[in-house]
Amino acid sequence: GTSPGNNDAMQAPHINVSVFARGILNRLCTRVYFAGEPANEADHVLSFVPKGRRNTLLATRDATDPQRWQFTIHLCGEYETVFFDV
Repeated sequence: GTSPGNNDAMQAPHINVSVFARGILNRLCTRVYFAGEPANEADHVLSFVPKGRRNTLLATRDATDPQRWQFTIHLCGEYETVFFDV
């Protein structure tokens, strides 16, 4: 995981998420940001994540219903979601 650092800076709209599951000894903490949100560029926590991994934190609009957002958490593998040490 990574450590987000200063939480006092201006932050983009996001949802804090904790994952609990069988076989996971400690909760996994991540954030869901919204693709296309202009404030993402200035978000201190999101900028801490390497550019090549930021897409794992972005929800995207549902192609069939633009009022719905989709976000998939991957616990391992090529598209593993970024998790934070909190």
